[in-house]
Amino acid sequence: MSLKDYTDEKPKMETKRLLLRTLIPEDVEDLKEWLSIPSLYQYWGKRPGKTDLNPELLFQKNERPTKSFHWGIVHKEDDKVIGEMWVYLIENDRMAKVAFRLSPSYQGNGYMTEALQEGVRFCFEKTELQRLWTDVHVMNVASYKTLEKAGFQREGHIRDGKMVNTYCDYYIYGMLKADYIAFTQKHIE
Repeated sequence: MSLKDYTDEKPKMETKRLLLRTLIPEDVEDLKEWLSIPSLYQYWGKRPGKTDLNPELLFQKNERPTKSFHWGIVHKEDDKVIGEMWVYLIENDRMAKVAFRLSPSYQGNGYMTEALQEGVRFCFEKTELQRLWTDVHVMNVASYKTLEKAGFQREGHIRDGKMVNTYCDYYIYGMLKADYIAFTQKHIE
């Protein structure tokens, strides 16, 4: 399969504790519980936007077909949307940026690593993507530890650069399909 096969219908993915799926209007109440929490935006690169403060707005616009992905992360035990993950800024069907965030109430339990590993698996096994990358504020230790646990490598340090709307120091993390294969082999043995 390729990215173009997913432009209209996005895949659902399942891990031991999580379900990754497209957000639906019924998720608004779950999103409202955590999307407006200020600490979530400390290293996000911008303040909460309109849809962060009013998640119902996500469902008031017509979605256009896209190769990008935006999954809600559902905690299977209580059937709540506890986070989000994106694969976007896809360039020439070869590389894409990843982003993620998790409700503060669920942080520190390995959920984001689990979700990210599943998203990476999908990208490298079900699409033609060859590289995933992201940027992360140098003070956002939890996020870069999550990236490292999922197999991403720190590739650079940008000093006083622009990350979204904020000037700060940030790291660049990346993973090639070859890195994914090596990482998977290492963790199977």
